[in-house]
Amino acid sequence: MTTEPARDGFDPNQHSDTYEALARRCEQGAEDLEHEADNAAEILPTRAGGDRIDPQNWAEQKRAAAHAAREYAASLRAEAGDRGPLARMDRNRLAQAEQVASAANLGGILIDGRGPAERQAQSDSVFDEGHRQAWEAGEHPSQRKAAEVEATGQFTHVAETIDGVEQVPFWRLGGSTDEATAQRQAERADSDDNEF
Repeated sequence: MTTEPARDGFDPNQHSDTYEALARRCEQGAEDLEHEADNAAEILPTRAGGDRIDPQNWAEQKRAAAHAAREYAASLRAEAGDRGPLARMDRNRLAQAEQVASAANLGGILIDGRGPAERQAQSDSVFDEGHRQAWEAGEHPSQRKAAEVEATGQFTHVAETIDGVEQVPFWRLGGSTDEATAQRQAERADSDDNEF
């Protein structure tokens, strides 16, 4: 494990739950996303299915995610204000900031695991009783993650079908939750058994 040296009086290994630590994680992810956007034509052919993706569109999505990550980092620093960059966030704010920082460092997306989790919770297996109870209580980890992601207001929910195959839904950093929520509500209206 490499350790980043302290700079500007900030030791990133001191506390990972500070405004500054999360802001820096967002910025590091933004740098990586910008690198991918700038080199889309070289990167895409090395990825599975990359030959079927429009490099310009892919680069625009990466830039939008990088922009959102940088703006979020700035908002974290502004929120820290007089408390200083080493101030710690409350648990809910930290969970939201972790989702943005994670997405920024994972190519600008986070997987929405609610579908598989719901199917597991609805199974008749005795081994899934704990999942069923958590799901029904609204406390399943995938439900908590969804709430944290949506609370940031930084993501668009994407559920798409490619070549007739329904893809695993995900959140794309750089969109608005309002759009995603409206889209998901319309999809839910078409399906009576899609509870979450």
